[in-house]
Amino acid sequence: MKSIVKKQYVAPQLTVYGDVKKITQGNSTGSKLDQTFRAGTAFGDLTFS
Repeated sequence: MKSIVKKQYVAPQLTVYGDVKKITQGNSTGSKLDQTFRAGTAFGDLTFS
């Protein structure tokens, strides 16, 4: 019979980069959703309002 070697559990750690609201302020809202553009759409054809 083989004995099973178990690894010790290491809890994940959270890295805080800042306030989510402030980090995402650079994003803008537009009139189109991701689903509007087909997969593989050229970057230049995407619209950023």
